[in-house]
Amino acid sequence: MTKLNRVIGPFELTLYGVGVTLGAGIYALVGEMAGAAGGYAPLAFLLAGALAALTGLSYAELGSRYPESAGEAAYVANGFDRRWVTAIAGYGVALTGSISSAVVLHGFAGYIGELVDVPGWLAITGALALLVAVAAWGVRTSIWMAGAITLIEAAGLLLIIAVAAPDALQAPAWPEPPVDGLPWAGIFAASVMAFFAFIGFEDIVNMAEETRRPQRTIPLAILITLAVSSVLYVAVSFVAVNTMDPAVLAEEGGPLAAVFEQATGLPGAPVAIIAVLAMINGALVQIIMASRVLYGLANRKLSAPIFAVVHPQRRTPVFATAAAGLFIWILAMSGALAPLAIAASTVTLLVFALVNAALLAVRYKTRGQASPGFTAPIWAPVLGVVANLAVVAGVLVDALS
Repeated sequence: MTKLNRVIGPFELTLYGVGVTLGAGIYALVGEMAGAAGGYAPLAFLLAGALAALTGLSYAELGSRYPESAGEAAYVANGFDRRWVTAIAGYGVALTGSISSAVVLHGFAGYIGELVDVPGWLAITGALALLVAVAAWGVRTSIWMAGAITLIEAAGLLLIIAVAAPDALQAPAWPEPPVDGLPWAGIFAASVMAFFAFIGFEDIVNMAEETRRPQRTIPLAILITLAVSSVLYVAVSFVAVNTMDPAVLAEEGGPLAAVFEQATGLPGAPVAIIAVLAMINGALVQIIMASRVLYGLANRKLSAPIFAVVHPQRRTPVFATAAAGLFIWILAMSGALAPLAIAASTVTLLVFALVNAALLAVRYKTRGQASPGFTAPIWAPVLGVVANLAVVAGVLVDALS
């Protein structure tokens, strides 16, 4: 049987992780977050980043122990040895990747509307068809395309910081809190959305069977991705909410393009173009990830056997890629940005809690044996289980109230 092509190095894998994280986050959601948390949006990013870091450490260890496609399924299988739990983890990740891509494509349609008068459904459908074709063509082509766009989108965020920082730094670090204290309900809601902006680092592990020296490369790529994303998110959200009124920012279809216009007096079209590329990049890497999860699940006989078929020349799981694209299109046609983002965050939190618990189970089973690669501090999976479940409970309480 044809296998996946092991061609990805540490630089390419890190760009992949940073690209999906940035593309799925700040360009799409900074306005929504400003509407929920106001001037405290940077605090929401800090809280979400801390939560993501706990699970990032667990992923780094498990990714070095079990470098396989459908990584979460592999971790749960080794921790609990229950097929139904393994299936839940694998399909949960595929679902969140698909939701993430659908959300990003919604953001893409909003930004491209700033440039061209085109219906949103047509923009989404055309972009998705092109991305599925690229993902099916070959992993080297896909990764290099994603890496090039990642450098452009990071440069766009640095540009926003550079032009908006002079005025933003004149404002207080935090807005004056109301007499009844900080708006914790809004900050919490924004943190859940901000957590969605960090979804992406976990996608790295699902490229393990196409990565060279995965025991070393995967942990390094995860940790660098989280560090770079956290710094950029906090800085961009700070200048955004201190350049424009948060309530006004929340109404903008292309929020960072509006910040650029406000800070410079110039048209926001260049930023909108970069944002469009960022959205495309985020959607591309999520399509790649979801197809690899389906491929890994098929190899474990937990999804349709056809998803394990690899094209003999392209060395990609073509049927899994097409299925992922179709499901993403259905989601993109049926939901709004914020509800989809919160749904993705909630499912991801549950999967993250399960992965942290799997690491604790693996540690118990292999006590006395050293990890073959990275070793996370024991408090990371313990706090990861507690924190992720606590946030899920908060989301459910908020939804029912």
